[in-house]
Amino acid sequence: MATRYWVEVGCEVRPQTSELEEHVLAVMDALLGDPGAIDPDVTAELSTNTVRIALAVDARTDRDALDRALVITRSALRKPSDQEASNGGLVVLDGFDARVRPAEALGSR
Repeated sequence: MATRYWVEVGCEVRPQTSELEEHVLAVMDALLGDPGAIDPDVTAELSTNTVRIALAVDARTDRDALDRALVITRSALRKPSDQEASNGGLVVLDGFDARVRPAEALGSR
């Protein structure tokens, strides 16, 4: 039986163009189009090129939830913005940090 997990993933990125904000909008569009991403949210710290993605996923274990969230996140980050459609999205620097929690621990999510 699957459980709903809330996963928060963060990373430092290198945009292919100077406009990180535009890339973040493309990431959100990609997340909204992914049926495995439940209630996604994206934030970015423009001065440090840090992106944080939060989403719920259904999985059997917290490890499976993390794996599923990372696949969804990597795919969304690779989606290019309109300005740089031939370049292929954001480049992730130095890996990801993540936090996985059962959604029920967060209340009504």
